[in-house]
Formats: sequence, C-alpha cells, structure tokens
Amino acid sequence: MKFDTTDKLGKVLKSHGKDGELIISSDKGLSENFLKTESIFIEINGVLVPFFIEHALLKSPQTAILKLEDIDSIEAANELTGCAWYLPKKEWEKLMQRDSKSYKILEGFILIDQHDNELGTIEGILEIPSNPLLQVRHGNKLIEVPVNEKTIYRIDEKKQIVKNHIPEGLLEI
Repeated sequence: MKFDTTDKLGKVLKSHGKDGELIISSDKGLSENFLKTESIFIEINGVLVPFFIEHALLKSPQTAILKLEDIDSIEAANELTGCAWYLPKKEWEKLMQRDSKSYKILEGFILIDQHDNELGTIEGILEIPSNPLLQVRHGNKLIEVPVNEKTIYRIDEKKQIVKNHIPEGLLEI
C-alpha cells in the first residue's frame, strides 16, 4: 500500500491490557461503521504495514480499542505506540458516506412518526456510538429521538422528510 492511496486517520496512543490490545485515536472521528473494518495500516519506519483486526471496541467518537493479529503482548503493543495509522482512501470514503448518508444530511428535515404525525424539525444530530440521536424541535422543547437503520422507515430528500419510529412514551417525557 502506498501513502498516496491512503488517508492518515490518527495514531496509536498506547497499549491496553496485557494481551497486546491498543488504544488508537482518530482526528477525523470514528463510528460504528469503523468496527466493520477488517484491517488497518500502521506506519513503521516509513513503511505502511498491514494489520488484521481481531476485534475492536469504540471507547468514544475519537478513540477505539483494537486487538490486532500477531500483536500478543504489552511489549509488542508498546512498539506501535506513537505510530500513525491509515486506511485506504476508498475504504474511508465508504465509511464516511454511510455515516453522512444516514444521519448528518437529515439536519433541517421534518421528522414524522410511524403514524405520519409531524413532530418537528431536526436541528442536530448527536453522534453517540451505537446510539445516535436526532435533536428535534417539538413545540417549545428539544427532544432526542433514537435513529438507526432499523428505526428509519423512509427518507424523502426532495421533500426533506424523515419517517422514523418513535418509541412509545418518548413525547411524554
């Protein structure tokens, strides 16, 4: 892999635990979609070295814990501390397209519930890993509505309308 076909996304912060797990950071943010990534590249002595991911866990929108194949000790993990990590540009673009298509573009849209009742305008998105929320102006208050692929029924970009399942009792809070 060459540097011109990849995006530098962050660095390895430190080792985690005794089995060689790493904490990585990302300047561009991480989402649940990142957990589907099979491998990353780590810059070691000016060369991009591929590592397959055994498992990953998001700690925050900017950090994750990774267990990489063949990194099985604190010593091996510590050797990677401070190194930059990369993904191929095309892979990063796919991750970002899924994220932005799902939620960020919905700001300004009208939210309707599963019964076609208009609830209000989407004023913001809280990008919480595994639990993103739409911030919706409903009357004189701002409500937060869970959103994901399972709760969205329909997005009409022309009419700027989102039909989403609203959990029972949410509006009474």
